[in-house]
Amino acid sequence: MKIHLLPALFLAHISAFTHVHAVDTQRTLIQNRGSDSMATAVVEWAEQYTQDNKTVGLVVSGGGSGTGIAALINGIVDVANASRTMNRREINLAREHGIAPVQHIVGYDAVAIYVHKDNPVKSLSFSQLQDIYGEGGKADSWADLRLAVPGCRDQNIVRIGRQNSSGTYSYLRENILDGSRIKPGTLEAQASKDLVALVAKTPCAIGYSSFAYATPDVKVVCITEHSNEPCVMPSISGITERSYPISRPLYMYTKVPASGEVKRYLDWILGDAGQCILLRHHYAPVRAVECAGGGRVKPGKT
Repeated sequence: MKIHLLPALFLAHISAFTHVHAVDTQRTLIQNRGSDSMATAVVEWAEQYTQDNKTVGLVVSGGGSGTGIAALINGIVDVANASRTMNRREINLAREHGIAPVQHIVGYDAVAIYVHKDNPVKSLSFSQLQDIYGEGGKADSWADLRLAVPGCRDQNIVRIGRQNSSGTYSYLRENILDGSRIKPGTLEAQASKDLVALVAKTPCAIGYSSFAYATPDVKVVCITEHSNEPCVMPSISGITERSYPISRPLYMYTKVPASGEVKRYLDWILGDAGQCILLRHHYAPVRAVECAGGGRVKPGKT
């Protein structure tokens, strides 16, 4: 088996399973790579599932939706995590490799817009986000949005985004920027956690990432698609009811229709145990679930 270097987020988790796999030839190993936005849930899924199923090992790594999909196309992984759908080029490339990817919706997520906790902004519209992030956008300073941000000396907006292999990067371009390129000079965070941490310590900053990574150290902005409409904060109810305007499905792709241990793992994710883990990390479930101490939660909607 070829061993690949993986992001630090997953190293401790992986080491336990690669060691067990080396001494137990009966253990089935499932390789899983992709979306960083899904990482907090995916890691706990893997930990819990392998605790309950001693004959299965799970190797998980991030790198972004594009990285996971590429690994699936190249036959490196059994499951690719993605916060976006596969595009036409990827589907055609998969077919050239003799792979017919199967899409599984495993949850729903909100893309949150983060600013420094001292930023006075109350809400942002899609057109304002286009001005901030879109190539040719008119907002380069917080003063352009009629704001004065404490601690931001020159009031210039520090735009932070994700690398182009990220599904969240693709989502922002397609659903908020109408396909426009990201404005030059935007900083690229390699991971969602890093993006939020950088926003927390940078008064001039704005960033976008999964709502699952929200912390008390940053401010989550209320979003409206049209400036003449009330803004909506990201929340589980906002995701499930689709009232929050930048919500999306979360996917797992398999090379073929899932079978054997991979199917059992996906079935477990879609059961109450897996879906309640999603809820604990501020994602929304795909169906109504009963969670201990959390009552009944309605499903997300496509």
